Amino acid sequence: MATAEIKIGQVDDVQELHRARLATVPERYVRDGDDRPDAANVCADAHIPVIDVGELPRDDELNKLRLACEEWGFFQVVNHGIDDELLDEMEKVAKEFFMLPLEEKEKYPMAPGGIQGYGHAFVFSKDQKLDWCNMLALGVEPDFIRQPKLWPTTPANFKDTLERYSGEVRRLCKALLEHIAVTLGLAPATFNDMFGEAVQAVRMNFYPPCPRPELVLGLSAHSDGSAVTVLQQDAACAGLQVLKDGAWVLVHPIPHALVINLGDTLEVLTNGRYKSVEHRAVTNGEQERLSVVTFYAPAYDVELGPLPELVTDGEPSRYRRFNHGEYSRHYVTSRLEGKKTLEFAKIN
Repeated sequence: MATAEIKIGQVDDVQELHRARLATVPERYVRDGDDRPDAANVCADAHIPVIDVGELPRDDELNKLRLACEEWGFFQVVNHGIDDELLDEMEKVAKEFFMLPLEEKEKYPMAPGGIQGYGHAFVFSKDQKLDWCNMLALGVEPDFIRQPKLWPTTPANFKDTLERYSGEVRRLCKALLEHIAVTLGLAPATFNDMFGEAVQAVRMNFYPPCPRPELVLGLSAHSDGSAVTVLQQDAACAGLQVLKDGAWVLVHPIPHALVINLGDTLEVLTNGRYKSVEHRAVTNGEQERLSVVTFYAPAYDVELGPLPELVTDGEPSRYRRFNHGEYSRHYVTSRLEGKKTLEFAKIN
């Protein structure tokens, strides 16, 4: 699909809608009944697992990691080695960017159907329902995926902060992939060696207060196309929900912890032993919310498929082999719709 052919219609900036003090929300944001954030289907008391990265060489913590991957596909990490000051600084510059006047933010526009810049991602038609969220999405590594003209020059320390932050998150992703490999009985370097010059992108999501939070979603339910995703969420306001046994579990923020989830790539490589999990963001009537999300995935030229060690007579291959770049293109040109994009790889 050529970008020039995509007609997305009127897409309002949700911060400007909030500033207008509307009593309700435009129709394009109002979800159909089954797609609304039904409080009756939310499990507020459950908690996703918490993993102490500093303890991971120990068998008991590795077992906790294995269970988190098998049963949840989501966990929070503490003692992860990224300085609290850097996390705070990243949150600060992201927030400062979103607080800029609209005309300043629009200097970094996300093209219709695009995935980098400021705006709404994953919008491909005029009648598609919209998320109550403003986004700034940027390619980070390798260099060829960067679009320097879309990197904000205000605040002045934005680029330097994001560079330092992304370097630390990349180190964490590599360490976690080593530990995840061990939980599968694989050599620690299995994933990192296979991934080549891994692709890393960041997306900052800003959710202003919404006058009718029961009618909208901040971010549509989806699984990630990455291998692993690292999310830094606002400690002051919960909004991330994870699908577990048919109910939505709220991810309660832990100050300076990071939320990790497994993406479609790891589901394929592990032949479904570890699964990517649907998640979504809900909005709040009074509080704004910010998240900084890093997606970490293999190089585009890597061929993916279930690892031979995880395919047996009892567990035949559930996914075909495919080029990661091919899947990535499929993912970013599809609307967020549960785990539908993974059907691309499944063997029926």
